[in-house]
Amino acid sequence: MAKQERWGKKHIDDRDWKRVNEELVVRGEFLLNLRWVEHWDWELAKMNNGKRGHPFEFPESLIEFQAVLSQWIDCRGLEGVTRRLVMYTTLPKYNDYSTINRRINKVDTTLILPKEGLISVACDGSGMKRTNDGEYKHSMYGQGRKKYLKVIITANPHTKKLLCIEVNIEGDGPSEATAAQNHILELIRDGYTIDAFYGDGGLDAIDLWLLLEQYNIAPVIKPDRNAVDDGESVSRNSAVKFIANYGYKAWAKKRKYGMRWPGTEGEFSAVKRKFGDSTRAQKLENMCHSIKLKFWAYDRMQQYAMM
Repeated sequence: MAKQERWGKKHIDDRDWKRVNEELVVRGEFLLNLRWVEHWDWELAKMNNGKRGHPFEFPESLIEFQAVLSQWIDCRGLEGVTRRLVMYTTLPKYNDYSTINRRINKVDTTLILPKEGLISVACDGSGMKRTNDGEYKHSMYGQGRKKYLKVIITANPHTKKLLCIEVNIEGDGPSEATAAQNHILELIRDGYTIDAFYGDGGLDAIDLWLLLEQYNIAPVIKPDRNAVDDGESVSRNSAVKFIANYGYKAWAKKRKYGMRWPGTEGEFSAVKRKFGDSTRAQKLENMCHSIKLKFWAYDRMQQYAMM
């Protein structure tokens, strides 16, 4: 097969590898960071303040700790791990696997957002499998192809910080363009100023272009190959004309279109490589939640290492 000629400048890796290496090592420390045990009683008292019915016996910090480990270990295994931690550390007591499973399925996956007011954002979607048994069995034995889980994320391509995430069953939920609009409005309501938005051809929707113009956000979205002047979006028409006159490569270079990769494709690749692209959950609701947990856990590990 003939080798395709590479276009653009050759990538020069100028990262500080000493710092990168240390961040990756510290992510491992995060998995066994038990400082939260010191506040066990205080956290339980806060959680049970005004609570009706049976009080909580285990703080949310323990459940979040187990939620991260659940990416590799099932709930029965987590009971065994926690039991050993009680023996060898200051952990007061352990919870059984049914309690672990029930509490993990209710973990709040809200992301901790950065404090800076000016950000860039990139949005993209990808699929995750509902099971790990492959498609052969379903096609061979007449079960048909199972719908996948559609994940749509928005992240800052410069800092690689995850900002928004939503998971739905294939065919349900909003399109990528609609989800991107919702994420943008959500971030603006939270007080952020967005200077640029990066997206692939799947986000070439007029409503999204118009929203970006409304809030003076520089759009870096690849127009459809057959796109023409629609008479609605000034920025989209400008991009279409530029590509028609100078070509896609010139437009991509000028607009730095490749910046969308670090925040989205890089995030998907990292999560799938570290935690896998399937779920052990059986209920559809828990499937979506467990996929969210993967991205939430990776974001927690990443931010811990960067602090």
